[in-house]
Amino acid sequence: MVIDKGLINKNSVEEVFNKGIDVVFQDEINAESLNFFPENCFTIILLDKCESGRCITGLNTYDLVSQQLFIHLPKREYKWNLPAGTAGRRLIINDSVLKTFSPTLKYTFSSYSRFEMIKPDEETYHRFSVEFNAIRKEIVADTIFPELINARIRLLALIINLWVEHAYGNKALNTPDNLAFRFHMLVDKNFKTQKNVAFYARELCITPNYLGVICRKQYQVSPLEFIKERSILEAKNLLHSSERSIKEIAFELGFRNFSHFSYLFRIKTGSTPKNYRKRLQQSDPSTP
Repeated sequence: MVIDKGLINKNSVEEVFNKGIDVVFQDEINAESLNFFPENCFTIILLDKCESGRCITGLNTYDLVSQQLFIHLPKREYKWNLPAGTAGRRLIINDSVLKTFSPTLKYTFSSYSRFEMIKPDEETYHRFSVEFNAIRKEIVADTIFPELINARIRLLALIINLWVEHAYGNKALNTPDNLAFRFHMLVDKNFKTQKNVAFYARELCITPNYLGVICRKQYQVSPLEFIKERSILEAKNLLHSSERSIKEIAFELGFRNFSHFSYLFRIKTGSTPKNYRKRLQQSDPSTP
């Protein structure tokens, strides 16, 4: 199903999925539609024409330009600010399609990946655009073949994956049996309650020293710093998406000492939690 920016909502997406089609194609985009993120989905956004604006995520703030591609992943917060006249397309893809990906592709489109924005060269952008058009053509055909649409999605995902490898090197993408990837998953699951490196080393059946070696090699930080950064990432998400007090957020993230949380946040971000939240509110045009 192809829908325009005015019709995108939970019901319209579920209506398509209930028909056995795992992909929704959005022909037009604006900030309101992109800030709507359906559950149990991931999305791929191709900005064709954009002269300004920003996208704020839990990982970074991106200045928007023409010919960018964004991968929106579950369990992250996104805030779009788009100017009038922006042109682009979005694919909303059911998580069931992700299960058909190879292990490397699953990693690229999982919440563990840090590659959420791509600025391709002209040739690669053209390839992205061609695949978007091909997927749209399959969706609007008189006879729809869902598996053919899903195969097109896998091809697009592979092109994205190959571009990341080309731009950042073959080691940019992990595989699920990689110790660094397993450490990443463990931290995502336990960072609120387990902040001791020894815990993760025991779970991986390796020594803390060896965990330090593989963590520094893959992520360029120590395991302890990695755990701290994950806590700060979640703090940013909560400051952005919830109305909880800063003390409540600190305690939820496992900090028994509020002053320690505030100090760590300031060291990692250059801002206090209070000022960070204030800046987010000021950058949000919908905030009165």
